[in-house]
Amino acid sequence: MPDWKLVRTLGTEEEAALVAGFLEAAGIDARVESLRFHQEPVNFGRLGEVRVLVPEDELERAEAALAESSAGDGESDTET
Repeated sequence: MPDWKLVRTLGTEEEAALVAGFLEAAGIDARVESLRFHQEPVNFGRLGEVRVLVPEDELERAEAALAESSAGDGESDTET
């Protein structure tokens, strides 16, 4: 059984599902762990965290994939 490591902490379960889906599409196993407390309308510190975990041996690869995917955000390679 692999040791799971935190790769991202996000604010919503939807965001975490997108990140986990991206990682899985890249061939990296990912798991979403929600600490959200749904009984109250506000988040209380760490009770609002949603985490994306990957196996320890995939952590560097996952971090690199996420860094590469966000490196081009808002930038374009084409000249206007």
